[in-house]
Amino acid sequence: MALLIAVGLAVVNLGSVVAIWWDKRRATKGQWRVKEETLLVWALVGGWPGGIWAMRRFRHKTSKKSFIAKYVLAVLLNLAILVAIVFAVFAYPI
Repeated sequence: MALLIAVGLAVVNLGSVVAIWWDKRRATKGQWRVKEETLLVWALVGGWPGGIWAMRRFRHKTSKKSFIAKYVLAVLLNLAILVAIVFAVFAYPI
């Protein structure tokens, strides 16, 4: 089970990194961009560590305050869900 969770998190974080890299690449070329909502969903499902790394690594979306505020909210919501799941598992073990 732990391996499945680790692989899932790795895939989600890689997806987040690729989405931010792709958005930066398309922005540089003046092409259609990845929707902000898509980037936020990646963060919400657990890809925020990779997303934060990618934003800093590719210098992308780091100065857009409205996006950063939404991203922080997605991270906090993800963490709240994680805490709720952990609490439920330990409070009511099977």
